[in-house]
Amino acid sequence: MDSVLPLVSVIIPVYNSEQYLDRCLQSVTNQSYKRLEIIVVNDGSIDGCSSIIRKYANKDSRLITVDKENEGLVKARKTGISFAHGKYIQYLDSDDVLMEDAIKLLLEKAESTQADIVVAPFYFNEGNEKRLSDIFEFEEMSGIQYLKCILESKAYWTIWSKFHLRSLYSNNIESLDIAFGEDVVLSSQLLIESNKVVSINVPIVDYYVYSSSMSHCLNEKAYKDFSSYVAWFDDYIKRRKLDKELTRELAFFHVKNTMVRLHWKKNKDTSREMRRLVEELQVYPDLNQILSRREKKIITLYKMSGFLGYLKLLYYSKRDKI
Repeated sequence: MDSVLPLVSVIIPVYNSEQYLDRCLQSVTNQSYKRLEIIVVNDGSIDGCSSIIRKYANKDSRLITVDKENEGLVKARKTGISFAHGKYIQYLDSDDVLMEDAIKLLLEKAESTQADIVVAPFYFNEGNEKRLSDIFEFEEMSGIQYLKCILESKAYWTIWSKFHLRSLYSNNIESLDIAFGEDVVLSSQLLIESNKVVSINVPIVDYYVYSSSMSHCLNEKAYKDFSSYVAWFDDYIKRRKLDKELTRELAFFHVKNTMVRLHWKKNKDTSREMRRLVEELQVYPDLNQILSRREKKIITLYKMSGFLGYLKLLYYSKRDKI
């Protein structure tokens, strides 16, 4: 029966994750939907990942192993796509787990609706705590509409929560050499190429958060990556001539990102962004409600004087009040 159903390519980039890789690969090989190709991209791991991958490859002929030098997650995913033959793509990080019926449910939804992308909720796992992500359920929308929802923080950038057609890669997909925010770059492009996005309300992934996770390592490299993807996104939206259609959502995006700079204590960069922020808040005053009391104070002073605003910013920053 499965032989007449679509092939699904599950792409798993792997780098030094021997502690978690067994459970990850087991979750994919044990999927209730069987017509899979499981592309494991070993991105130059120097721990025991290679032997774990070999163990599964020897047991399961669906597993395709790609060994390459370490170049990071973005290039590992790109390598995985170049080996994929499936009608659909599902990404999975090597420290996460795919629910047993995930592919079956995603595929059924994609095929019955002829959607380009199926989005799904997931579980956050941090320490002993497990919580369900926000469930954003809807019948159907365009990729641009869903991108608007992400920009307004109603949905997630995460690429592994988006089961999607491989044909979306037929146009040139741009990439940035970053390790923090890479999902913004890929998700935004796939969504812009998509005519139809649908949802399911069943969690598909156990997403594990560790203190060593890139999203928790707010160091200088992460900040550089953050600045790179924000600049890239603004430029890409302009090049695709979508900036007029997304004006309000971009304002929300800018407000949130300027506040990220503020909390990161990047005071000069924050001050530079404040002029645009003040202008956008005048156009969309309702966005003030997403700001904290102290953030509002800083912006109020910037409206009066850039110098006074910057002094208040320094005051709060030095006292760790932001």
